[in-house]
Amino acid sequence: MMRWAWLIIFLMGGPGCDAEDPAALRWLVASSTAESARQIADEFEQSTGIAVEVIAASSGSLVRQVENGLRADVALLASSQWMDRLEALLPLAAETRQVPFGNRLVIATRSRTTPREPISLDGDPPTGRWVIGIPSSVPVGMHGKQALQRLGWWDDVNPRAVRAANARAAVSHVNSGSVDLGLIWASDTSTQCQILAELPQQLTGAIVYPAAQLSRRAGSQQLLEAICDSPAWVAGGFTPPPLQESNR
Repeated sequence: MMRWAWLIIFLMGGPGCDAEDPAALRWLVASSTAESARQIADEFEQSTGIAVEVIAASSGSLVRQVENGLRADVALLASSQWMDRLEALLPLAAETRQVPFGNRLVIATRSRTTPREPISLDGDPPTGRWVIGIPSSVPVGMHGKQALQRLGWWDDVNPRAVRAANARAAVSHVNSGSVDLGLIWASDTSTQCQILAELPQQLTGAIVYPAAQLSRRAGSQQLLEAICDSPAWVAGGFTPPPLQESNR
């Protein structure tokens, strides 16, 4: 019977050091990739017989878990900066790092019977309550803060913005209507929300999802190859990586 473990770690919670390696391969994934990652993990286990344990959280939380002793075999993050920190800890990550896809940042609101007018990026920011990811640790918030600063909106929006612990939490705020506007990934949008503006790369910076092998356990290289070759990312709303952040 196919085994597949689904864990979500919030902030610094979750497992610490292990006395020995877990039976299943551990794959750390940014929360925004959770659904597509589960599909790939299932397909990988069916084709290879190798169990995969998926651990999903914000990229910053995942890296801190590794720094605190969590053993993992493959990582897929939503931030080059956080992958750089993994490389400093694990030389194998630097040797195997690839960028299989990217994403786009949008301003969205909850869908309504009467759609809202699109937001112009010229002039002052819209009024109302916003949600952004925590800028210091959550990639959607890091890119969001950068975009708002480049627009000249940060000082206005910051005092009225809710901080989300990960990308999926930001989407939940938008979908529930608890905020008026949210900076979220395009891949996380659904029929529950309306996109009001798409932020160009010159505002957000390149948005990429680096992947790397963290251990030499049997199957970890195969899993990384499956991640980088899977069509599930494009089907899930992600984009090819920007040229300047192509695989290396």
